[in-house]
Amino acid sequence: MAIALFDLFKPTVKNAGGGGGIKSEIILIMESDIDWDTFPDRDAENTITTDIPLKTGKFMHSFYMTQGTIKPSQKKLKGSNQDCGGYEIGVEGFYPGIEKAVQKWIANFGIDFKGLVIIQNCASAKRYLIGEPCNLVHLETIETTWGEEIDKDKGHKFGFLCKQGSPMAFYEGALVMDPNAAGG
Repeated sequence: MAIALFDLFKPTVKNAGGGGGIKSEIILIMESDIDWDTFPDRDAENTITTDIPLKTGKFMHSFYMTQGTIKPSQKKLKGSNQDCGGYEIGVEGFYPGIEKAVQKWIANFGIDFKGLVIIQNCASAKRYLIGEPCNLVHLETIETTWGEEIDKDKGHKFGFLCKQGSPMAFYEGALVMDPNAAGG
């Protein structure tokens, strides 16, 4: 299906190109928790407007990262010829401290996490989806720093990454969070 080239005009929102101050929430969805048989397609606007279907009793999960350290990225991957290529999409950020909870998370999911990531941007009220069926997000990096001085970071830099055929999507479906989860 060929899509006709269309104009891309200057954005009309104030400070559309302004960076910094990204206040976002990171939401993870495990591959095994998704009902892939009913996963929705993107619409013509590259948006998923219906809920990501989860298996019974499964939920999406918050993943805290310090505000101001959250850094989403998207770049075009050049293929070996003009008929191939894709996108490398990721998000990295810093989790403060070296405590039992984060070490337990790393022990359980640091090697094996595969799924989808939603970046919910507070300022724009938009949600961006990283990952797609057959091209899942994985945990690319975990770097721990010890805070050897009072003004040095102590904690973990996490980097989630996906190589996929489409750019990141907008997600307008519901966030299905565990109502019994203890908030931080």
